[in-house]
Amino acid sequence: METSGSFGTIRRKRRKRLHLYLIDDDYNTFENVIYALQNVLPECNVLLAEQFASIVHNAGEAQLYSGFGNDVYIKYAQLQKLGLNVDIRTK
Repeated sequence: METSGSFGTIRRKRRKRLHLYLIDDDYNTFENVIYALQNVLPECNVLLAEQFASIVHNAGEAQLYSGFGNDVYIKYAQLQKLGLNVDIRTK
């Protein structure tokens, strides 16, 4: 019995890595940004949140998080609900 080499091969789509960016605005205070980042991003402590806020203030934007699928969208929605200006990009 002979089988062909293409039988049973399944092509899977490659998942794209999504990047979550925080964008500077004129209506959020440093305290509000630090509070939101600490509550939404579990690996973000006070010092890291202050650094993100400072980078965004000076550069205009900063990459906060990188991941796949639903996790990025959940963090995006939570940060928007807290009033931050965020964006999802695929680079």
